[in-house]
Amino acid sequence: MGDEVTANTDWEARCRRCGRCCFEKIDYEGRIYYTDRPCEKLDLETRLCTVYAQRQTHRPGCTLLTEEIVRLGVLPKDCPYVAGIAGYVAPQLWDEEPSE
Repeated sequence: MGDEVTANTDWEARCRRCGRCCFEKIDYEGRIYYTDRPCEKLDLETRLCTVYAQRQTHRPGCTLLTEEIVRLGVLPKDCPYVAGIAGYVAPQLWDEEPSE
């Protein structure tokens, strides 16, 4: 296996398959908020994407998780992808009061 494939496998292995990253998000005044609206490709019972391998073809707005994207604050604070990012600010639910 090449280094790139190994690195991608290690990166993907961090995912707990909770599905929370597959809920629609809103960027409001520079802050990311979650909504209660899941992507239509997310199976709510299994919490898995039904078109994962082709998700960008079936859902062009689906963002591939890279380290740069993760640092933007799009994942929950307990997500393994954000472990170790100092000062990470996770999104809040859209109906929650913003925390300072």
